[in-house]
Amino acid sequence: VNEKDPIMLRSCFGASATIRDICSTNNNRRTVNSQLLVDRCMEFVTAHPDCFVRCHYGPTEQRRTNDETWVFANWYEIGHWSGDSCGIMTPNPPLPMACEGQTRFKVSEDDEPKIEELVVTRTFTEWENALIAKKKCEDVNNHYIFSSNNDNELLRSMVITAEKAARAAGKVILDGQESLDSSVSEQKVNIKDIVTKYDKITQDVIEQTIRKEFPHPSFLGEENVAAGGDASTEALARALSNGSDDYVWIVDPIDGTANFASGLNLCGVTIAVVDKKTNKALIGVIYDPHREEMFVAVDGRGAYCNQKPIQSNNNASLLQDTIINAGCPADPNAFAASMRGASALNSKCRGLRVIACSALTLAWIASNRLGAHFGYDLSSWDLVAGALIIREAGGKITNINGSPYDVQTRSMLATTKSCSGGVHDEILQV
Repeated sequence: VNEKDPIMLRSCFGASATIRDICSTNNNRRTVNSQLLVDRCMEFVTAHPDCFVRCHYGPTEQRRTNDETWVFANWYEIGHWSGDSCGIMTPNPPLPMACEGQTRFKVSEDDEPKIEELVVTRTFTEWENALIAKKKCEDVNNHYIFSSNNDNELLRSMVITAEKAARAAGKVILDGQESLDSSVSEQKVNIKDIVTKYDKITQDVIEQTIRKEFPHPSFLGEENVAAGGDASTEALARALSNGSDDYVWIVDPIDGTANFASGLNLCGVTIAVVDKKTNKALIGVIYDPHREEMFVAVDGRGAYCNQKPIQSNNNASLLQDTIINAGCPADPNAFAASMRGASALNSKCRGLRVIACSALTLAWIASNRLGAHFGYDLSSWDLVAGALIIREAGGKITNINGSPYDVQTRSMLATTKSCSGGVHDEILQV
């Protein structure tokens, strides 16, 4: 920033770097092209041409953690917002800066050390606040699913809120795993059906985010329901029939809790919105925070991953070419049925998986990473969002007995479009 030299700045990095901006609107750790970091810095310099960085102390202190070298810098910036940048006009008169923070740099051990990772905690300048507000406005007015701001304003607002809630929940999941404090706090039906303290925290974050935009929603979250299939069936029936709102939000804050508690990056957030009048899902959102993948579907408007349309067609039109995921339910009888199905299919398909996260497996069928998934004794929060995403991506989902899927279905088979004919029927028969 002081040198205002993009070539020098670029020389500090390799081809890419991992960045986590703790205070930004998207603070998940992500790896980005180093040139993008340089470009972002130069945008800031353009808006603040007279800015100068000074350090309270550092960057001289180095600490080694797990054989990693980190350099700490505690800094503040002085200057003014006095230049136009990114379509944001300079205020008149120019505003002074008030920005400070800490940056931690992880540096390589090479002969010519490069910055590999940055962790930034900071305040924002007035220009950055204006840029964030501009982006939020653009996101609302130019949503990738809706053609205009007047195109079903309520549905648009619900989708934006669901995505925001899912991302906020994803941050809790990542923070929980990073803190190494994701241990089991409660056991439900048996040792397979567990709860961590982050399940409730994550659900609260989702509900609070929804209530900011929709103060009195009908809300069905897994952590508010007693254990067992009967309890979840009754809770869904109540949610669909009670309350003054026309819609019910169905949420699983951490699908794949056992994976999460074990440190496996195989869990996700699911949020669905169902029309009470028709019992039909209108919105389905599945967020994988570890891969930063947001799967979204809106009834009649297609399915998307990170705002790009997806089609569920992996060209595996034969059972022998299909990779199938088997469900791993907590109920012993349902688990036995699932394993019998896996055993019967094992010699007929290319491979079997037991990922133990319905959210991800359904999203992966919609995006062509798996051919099929069958599961027993699942709750609405496990299925509704994923079922809509698969359907809008062109895949097929039915009850395990072959009857049509609906939001009350508890045992199901989902397949890609290419498997939705003979392969789907063949698996049902097995």
